[in-house]
Formats: sequence, C-alpha cells, structure tokens
Amino acid sequence: MADDELIQTLEETVKEEGPDSGRRRGGDRRSAKPSNFGGPERRKRDRRVMADRRSGADRRTSAERRHALRRKADQEAFQKRVEEGELTLEEIEFVRAVDRYKRKFNRPFPTWSEILAIVKELGYTKDSLI
Repeated sequence: MADDELIQTLEETVKEEGPDSGRRRGGDRRSAKPSNFGGPERRKRDRRVMADRRSGADRRTSAERRHALRRKADQEAFQKRVEEGELTLEEIEFVRAVDRYKRKFNRPFPTWSEILAIVKELGYTKDSLI
C-alpha cells in the first residue's frame, strides 16, 4: 500500500506543477522577467556537420594532410640519418621492413607480436642473437 500512496502523491505533484514546470520560458535565467535580447541566434547551425572554415572541406581531410606531412618529415629524418651514417645496414633493413608491414596492413602502430613476426621474417632467430 505504501507504493500506491507514493505513486498517487507523485501524480498529484505533477498535476499541480504542470508538465513544463522545470523548463525555462525564454526569460532571463536569473530573474523570471522576459528577455529583450536582440542579438543573433547562434544555435541554428548543426555543429555535428561543421566543415573546416578555411577550405570548406571536411575536418578529416586536414587530419589526413597532417598525417602526410608527419610521414614526410619522418622520411626526411630517416634519410638524413642514413646519409650521415648513423644507422647500420641491419637497422635500415629493419626500419624498412616495419614500414612495409605498416603500409601493407594499414597499421600505424604494430603490436610487439607483429614486430616479432617482422623480425622472424627477416631471418633472425633466438640463437642468432646470442
């Protein structure tokens, strides 16, 4: 019976307050007076479909562009290290094998298991590392 009484009390409260009692009605938030704001309405645009303001293109295009620039910078840094002799032939072969794997399987960050598979494909074994 206590549940029935609680439900009845809640129904009476809703009837007294009305369905829109908790909503604002276009007035000032601090006082209940009507607002006389005459500025532009900023909520008309759907922000989920916003495009890049500079070019009108989708935002993903700029992310892909940054990725390509980062890849180019990495390739230039790698080439500079090769030219300066900082890397051995084995290191160069390993870096290129990892890069081929990443491109082939579209993996920006291979797992350690994948790295181990790359190393084994290059012919390294546990006995040869000792």
